[in-house]
Amino acid sequence: MSVEGPLSNIPDDVIEYLLDQRKRERELTIEKELLKELIKKVQDIMKMLEGRDDGLPCTISAGNVYQMSTVQQVRDNLAANLSVTMVLFVKAHRKLLRIQSDLRQDYHTVLETVHNSGTTN
Repeated sequence: MSVEGPLSNIPDDVIEYLLDQRKRERELTIEKELLKELIKKVQDIMKMLEGRDDGLPCTISAGNVYQMSTVQQVRDNLAANLSVTMVLFVKAHRKLLRIQSDLRQDYHTVLETVHNSGTTN
């Protein structure tokens, strides 16, 4: 990557690192949004089961596979799924916050370096 002017003083590995971090930030943002959608979907299904007798039979499906279950079993499985998904969401959120904080600091350092190199020339 060729950069003209004061930015040319920044080593290529620093620029590559920053680009990699931005890519990771985008990936985590997408992951977090997908997990958020999954949490919403599970919560919506759980709302559909509110007020229903735990022992009632119900049919669950995934694709073309159907299975008989009870409301209680479905609730338990949804609660477990929701718990795992929430943990993954929180982990992705924390990683995203950490990367964003690091990026802000790194950009500040790069801008400071560019500014200082521009004033010394």
